[in-house]
Amino acid sequence: MKKIENMSNEEYHSVDGISSSAVKAVYKKSLAHWKGQKISQSAAFAMGNAVHANLLEKEKNLVVKGPKTKASAAFKTMKENLTEDQVLLTEVEFNVANCITRGALNNPVCADALNHPDRVNEISIFVEDPVSGLTLKTRPDLMIEATNTVYDVKTTQDASPKGFLSECVKYGYFIQGAHYVYTCKLAGYDVKDFAFIACEKAAPFLSHLHLMGPEVMAWANIQLHKTLAVIARAEKDVDYGTGWGDYTLMEKPPWL
Repeated sequence: MKKIENMSNEEYHSVDGISSSAVKAVYKKSLAHWKGQKISQSAAFAMGNAVHANLLEKEKNLVVKGPKTKASAAFKTMKENLTEDQVLLTEVEFNVANCITRGALNNPVCADALNHPDRVNEISIFVEDPVSGLTLKTRPDLMIEATNTVYDVKTTQDASPKGFLSECVKYGYFIQGAHYVYTCKLAGYDVKDFAFIACEKAAPFLSHLHLMGPEVMAWANIQLHKTLAVIARAEKDVDYGTGWGDYTLMEKPPWL
């Protein structure tokens, strides 16, 4: 078991272990999608990283304001000179990231968590799972031991209760929450709750805290352990399949 503070993103991703991203990929798609997974370089991913840096590591000034367009020679030169944890944004993206950041800090409940004096930001955890035999790893955005709560910051199109619930189902966020809590508990943390700090990416840049209830957490734990068992079998047999079997007989869905 390892608990490492101040580990860079690059170092964390270079260490073997089953992360929540791996579990989500297998649960939502297939083993093959997990094995072919690459770290995203999309604009949305960069924006998410920028907001994380603003909210969780603001003292490091990791978000760099670039020129107006990514096609410019100046942008390319700046990108070549970044440190591994810095995020380069265009002028417009930089302003949007600041608006998202202010939106989160203007919500008193979200701000209380983000500014809690006993918070631990982005600790990297590596631990053996006694059930599946796999090495699990996680890097919670925010942990507050005083309240036994782990938090994850999400940029989203819709932070409303109904809208963000839909995103949790669509993107497998509930499984991620279960993975975080389970891995932290294996590492010796007395975690009882998991919450998302959902931050809207467009005006009016509202944010909202979504706490996973006991019923959805229990369901997510079942899905987590089923998925870890699938991954463990695949790792043992070194067989990750080619997708979803030979063929699928399509049936009429109940809503059609």
